[in-house]
Parts: sequence; C-alpha cells; structure tokens
Amino acid sequence: YRYMGKSLPRHDLPAKVDGSAVFGIDVMVPGMKVATIKACPTFGGTLAGVVLAESLPAGAQVVELDDAVAVVAGSYWEAQRTLATVQPEWDLPEHSGLMQAEIYEAFEQAIAEGLDAGAFKSEVDVGDSGRVIAAAAERIDVTYRAPYLAHACMEPMNATAHVVDDRCEIWVGTQNPLGTRHAVAEALDIPAANVIVHNHIMGGGFGRRSIYDATIQVAKISRSAGVPVKLIWSREEDMQHDFYRPAFSSRFQGVVSSSGIPTAWRNVFVNKSEPHEAPHIPYAIANISIGSIDLPMPIPEGPWRSVDSSQHAFFTESFIDELAHAAQTDPLEFRRSLLQEQPRYLAVLEALEQTSDWHKPLGSGRARGIALHESFGSIVGEVVQVNVTDQRLVVERVVCVADPGFVMSPDGFKAQMESGIIYGLTAALTGQVEISAAQAKVSNFHDYPVMRMKDSPVIDVIIINSGAPVGGAGEPGTPPAAPALTNAVFAATGQRIRELPLSLHGFKV
Repeated sequence: YRYMGKSLPRHDLPAKVDGSAVFGIDVMVPGMKVATIKACPTFGGTLAGVVLAESLPAGAQVVELDDAVAVVAGSYWEAQRTLATVQPEWDLPEHSGLMQAEIYEAFEQAIAEGLDAGAFKSEVDVGDSGRVIAAAAERIDVTYRAPYLAHACMEPMNATAHVVDDRCEIWVGTQNPLGTRHAVAEALDIPAANVIVHNHIMGGGFGRRSIYDATIQVAKISRSAGVPVKLIWSREEDMQHDFYRPAFSSRFQGVVSSSGIPTAWRNVFVNKSEPHEAPHIPYAIANISIGSIDLPMPIPEGPWRSVDSSQHAFFTESFIDELAHAAQTDPLEFRRSLLQEQPRYLAVLEALEQTSDWHKPLGSGRARGIALHESFGSIVGEVVQVNVTDQRLVVERVVCVADPGFVMSPDGFKAQMESGIIYGLTAALTGQVEISAAQAKVSNFHDYPVMRMKDSPVIDVIIINSGAPVGGAGEPGTPPAAPALTNAVFAATGQRIRELPLSLHGFKV
C-alpha cells in the first residue's frame, strides 16, 4: 500500500504530449518501404485479379492477397497514388446483396419464432415468467436494436514486418503480442520461435488491436516484396474493414402489477457472446427468463470496448426504466426498491442520488436519466443530464459513481471512466455502421462522427472502495452511458428510444 491507491505520476505521458512517443505508425526500419491496401469492399469477397491502368512507378510493386491488393512504394503518398491506378477485380459471395434492414428483420423473426416455440437457449430461469406474462391483462412487449459500430481508433491500422527466409520480425502496437506471434507464424507457415514481435504503444485499441489482420497482411507483403515493409491502412480502409461491434436485436416482455411491482421479466436476444453475465439483471423480480438465439451474419465482428455489456446495458437499463414508467414510479426509487438485497448497488445508487442532485427540479426541456451496470467486476452507475430544445440535444453533465472494489490509481481510474463515458456517448448519439449490399457504408469521420471536446459534457467521477474483489477500469464506464442518455431523453421529451443511435430519431446532435 505504499503505491496502491495513490495517484502517482505517469511516466508515459510527457512523450505522448511532446510527440516523441513511438507508436506503431512511427516505426522506421533501415531499407523499409511503405505499403497501403485496398480490400474487397464486399464482406467475404475475394480477389480475382488485378488490371493496371498505367505502368507502375520505378520501385513500386503490386502484391496480391486473398481478398485485397497492396502497393509497395517509397512512401505512403506514392503508394496511395499508385493504388488509385490499380483496378482489382473481385469474386463476390452469395450474400453480396445483404442490407441492414434484412439483418434486423431476420433477427426479430428468429426471436419471435423462438419465443413462440420456447426454442431458445435459456441462461436465467427463475419462477415462471411465461405463465405470468400469458395471464397478464396488460404487458409490455418491446424490441430494442443496436447497430454495428466501428472502433474508430485515432491511429489507423498499421504494422511493419521484415521477413527473411523462415524468420519474421514485426513492429506493431497490439493488444496481444503473443497471439500476434502465433498468428503470423501460422500465416507464414514458420515456427513461432522464429517470429519476433516489438510491441509499441497504441493510438487507440478498444478491442480492434486484438485482431491480427493487418499484421498478417504486412508479413505476407514483406515476404513477397523481399524488403522490410510498413503497411498503413487509409482511414477509409480502417472504417470499412473493421471487425465491428455486433448488431443486436433484443426483445423484452414484462408485467407490472396494479401496485407497481414488476412481476415478470422475459428477454430473448440474438447471438450470445461475452461476458456471460452481460444480459443479467440485479433486480429482485420474482419471475425472470433470459435466453438467446444463434443467428450469425456474414459481417466481420470483434471485441469492442466492454464487449456485449455495451449493448445489453442499453437494453436492460432502458427496459427497467419502461417498467418504472408503467409503475408510475421515479426511476431511481424504482431501482432502489428492487435492490434491497444488493448493498454495493445501493451504495452506488445513493451516491448518484446525492451527487447528481437527482430530485432537484430542472428547467423546461432539461432532464436526467439513470443507468446501472456491472461489468468486469466493477459496478458503475451514471446519471446523464440533457437539454433538448427544438430537437437540439445537448449532453450537459454526467455523474459517474463506480465501485471497482479497490482503485489502484484514482487519477488513472477517473480518466478511464471519463474516456469510457465519451466512447459510450459517441456511440449512442451518432455511432452506426450501416450495411448496404454487404458493405460498410462509412468512410471517414465526416460520416462516422465522434464526440469532440467542444461537445463533451462536464463529467464528475466518484469512487467507492468497497473492499470487494478488484474489478476493471478500462471497460465498465462505457455500458451505462447510452441508457442513462436515452432515459434522460425520455424524461425530457417523452420519446422512448429503442434503436440507436439517437441521430436516427430527428435529434440534432
């Protein structure tokens, strides 16, 4: 405890501020050339061939991969200009006409059929929610949607490789250096002991840099070109060939008694992933059924900050708000009544109540929303305060109360909560990768906007050291942001948001 629990200086920060830090994209290797790439825009397509519109500049090379074409040249600019003259021909998969609306329709049809037949994978089954729902004179039956999301790392995907015979040296910022080593070895069919990985700091990861696609590409390009190669994806390639946060549909059925007590909660969603407990709820409801249906889609998916908790927190914390509204009860008080056997949750809730001035009236068009979620061993509650005037939505303040058991570095923990909140608000406000003809219809930050400093709310972070087993910091700040925001929008406008992002619903964000 000489160091634990204290905000000590971070020795990595000065280099990041003054520009001397070496990220993966900054690596320089003697004799190195630079490559950039164009992958098949249709997910699952492969490269059939390449037509050169004009002769290549001196020293430039074209490298063909399974689903992409790369150009190797003396600089990134030269590689980009040359790549623009290359005309790849693609073999497209059977699903090449797949549209976003079809994905949601397929999800929701599968859920409906699973509910009707009782044919879904059950993971929580308490009481008899089906009987209670069937017998109820009134029930709430709603479906929520969350879209595919890109990671939008500030540093686009890149890696540098030098392959000589059966040996490979890699320079990259990766979230999994050992996994990178084995993936490259397998792709090149060489021993893992012959792969050296130099890991660099990352200009954003969020799960994206736990996947090895760009690193495998550059290893193959270097072997083909016969020189050290740095591969840099364009921003457009980065957005259009991500491994996206999965799109979800999640259906809820609930019953609230005449005395305002929720008596049944049934939730069936598509495509169970991790963490296992993401769709679970802490609330004391007598009859609970939670389950899933598998219906994979041919869209590349991968881990995204807080993994499935980012979707399920939006679903569950929005639906508990719907039950509170049906019970004509204040959302915070409704949650409190259902958490009497959950002391850690109650402590977070009470700190939120006090710090956010929950019961203090706000002016016209302004309101607060609340959400709680446990992920990675940390319980995080957030209250979002919004101002909605003529459909212009402004997020004014976020109060965050977090119980991770014990905080090792308070300053670093608060920074992680703040960044997680910004990430979650960005997704809720504008985040969407629309699928059209099995392609991602985004290209850069103009059509995949992220929250800028001028739009960032005031964020207050309160830490509770409860003494519970130590939880995480990097992920748990994200999940409550979306439902706290949409619950605030409902409180301000009466408009219930069941499909993200908010920009779909006429709000100017």
